[in-house]
Amino acid sequence: MIEQLNLITGLTENDRKKLFSWLASLPEEKIIEIFQDGVKKAYQIKEERPDIPGRITKYCAFITAARKGGWDTIKGKGYRVADQEQYEDFSHLRKASAATLISKGRIPVLRRKVLAYWGEVRELKADGMGFRPIAAYLQSKRKVKVSATYLTNLWNEVENGKFSS
Repeated sequence: MIEQLNLITGLTENDRKKLFSWLASLPEEKIIEIFQDGVKKAYQIKEERPDIPGRITKYCAFITAARKGGWDTIKGKGYRVADQEQYEDFSHLRKASAATLISKGRIPVLRRKVLAYWGEVRELKADGMGFRPIAAYLQSKRKVKVSATYLTNLWNEVENGKFSS
């Protein structure tokens, strides 16, 4: 029975309890409106799924009506919680904002911290050490968390003369 409720309503048991808590906080006029909408939905569900018992149909219809009445909106402002479909619609916006962050580059603070110990980095590299152990050294001894990739990029930039402070 619980699985049927989860499938029909689209909510878990915990979510349904939250829904009823939200419902209790509404003005009585809104509750009556949701209840009436639930009666209409019960008939729709019964037409689609006549194999489900009437009490479960009515319960699911009431929960569905409450969802439509605004339970799953953001802070009651009327903006629906996004489903997967809406999430995919805005994927281009997420990609654009990520590209903006990447184009801004690394934090200058990290660059200054690493360059403060650049003599040690150069000495360790001259001793034949790779950038991963150098990054681990900087983290353990100098408390500067830096990736090996960033060290490689900074090494190429500084040692090839393309350095800009």
